[in-house]
Amino acid sequence: MIQNQEDALRSYLHDAIKDEVPLTVLQLKISELDPSLRTENTLNTIVESFREPLYPYGRAFYMSNDDIFIAYSTKTKENEIKALLIKAWMWFSADPNATSRQNELEHRFHLPQDKTALMEELRRITATSEGKAVLQPAATFKKKFALPNVSDKNQKLLTPEMLSKIEKALTGTDFANMIRRQSVCVVLDDIEPQPMFEEVFVSIADLGDTILPDVSLTATPWLFQDLTETLDRRVLSSISRHDDGTLTHDFSLNLNVSSILSDDFRNFDDNIRSGVKSSIVIELQPVDIFSDLSSYLLARDYAQNLGYKICIDGVTEKSLRFIDRERLGADLIKIIWSPSLPESIKNDSFLQERLRTVGANRAVLCRVDDEDALNFGKSYEISLFQGRYIQSLLASNIRRRRVGTTLLRR
Repeated sequence: MIQNQEDALRSYLHDAIKDEVPLTVLQLKISELDPSLRTENTLNTIVESFREPLYPYGRAFYMSNDDIFIAYSTKTKENEIKALLIKAWMWFSADPNATSRQNELEHRFHLPQDKTALMEELRRITATSEGKAVLQPAATFKKKFALPNVSDKNQKLLTPEMLSKIEKALTGTDFANMIRRQSVCVVLDDIEPQPMFEEVFVSIADLGDTILPDVSLTATPWLFQDLTETLDRRVLSSISRHDDGTLTHDFSLNLNVSSILSDDFRNFDDNIRSGVKSSIVIELQPVDIFSDLSSYLLARDYAQNLGYKICIDGVTEKSLRFIDRERLGADLIKIIWSPSLPESIKNDSFLQERLRTVGANRAVLCRVDDEDALNFGKSYEISLFQGRYIQSLLASNIRRRRVGTTLLRR
């Protein structure tokens, strides 16, 4: 298939040059990034993300060395390409080079004037890849078709049959008992934490221990995605039926973008009083957002028009530079605390500015398990926090457990 892509690119360029069609050919030097991130599934997803926006004035191809070439005519808007590139580089955010060297990793050829240079680069890629195939055929095969990793070597990979077993088990389970909560609080100096809303979620670890204790539920991404969509349906249904009478307002839900656009969400919305919708937050993951930006924008507008808030969850020190809250139209972002976060921010002026310009009461620092994390957030004027340390402060004053909505409402 890869060889077919290389042949298809050459054929595409040959026809464009023959017909005297001016083209820009953008090379993404993925081959210079961490090999563990360059999975075949990821490369296929990126190439596929360019297919519809470029049609019929361009195409994307990936090479045997993992580089991606995007060919497009002058009828394609550069801003469309830029938006797609933001999504593409997001897949490699775990590699610092994807951000620090992004300009170097993008190279443009303009046809017909750069024809010779482009063809020479394609010959170099082919020759390099063929040399590696002769020397290391087994290693190449292993990289392309490796099974997902599991955190515990004694665990099994999730299979479709196991997923079916979980879904059947969930049907007969008292789902309200599987729902966990953790408060997001306003924390200011000299006062007790003020609850803002409660995150409502299903612990994947607890679910696995209960139903399939010897299976890694997260190691097979495409099946785990199906599982999370099943959990979305069950959580939405449980709250719609008010199985837990306290979940009527001031809470957040972790959902997939696709779940917001589903009948299950419409049924959920029908059972939520209009006056409290502005106190409910929908949390979405960056990878889900950037894997289909157009669906995210549709889901975001739909949810916000109904009155719900949108929070971009799971933002790490590596992905923060890609997340512009205002441009993505989100109400909140949730940044994950880690002990390395202060040093990363300290040594990066761009990240410092990004953190300072998130907006007042718009950033939540989560996984705050000690006072160091709290103090770091306060140093950047973050006032919303979540984590075990915050829960311990909250538990010290029972009267503060009632959730408030002071800062959430517009």
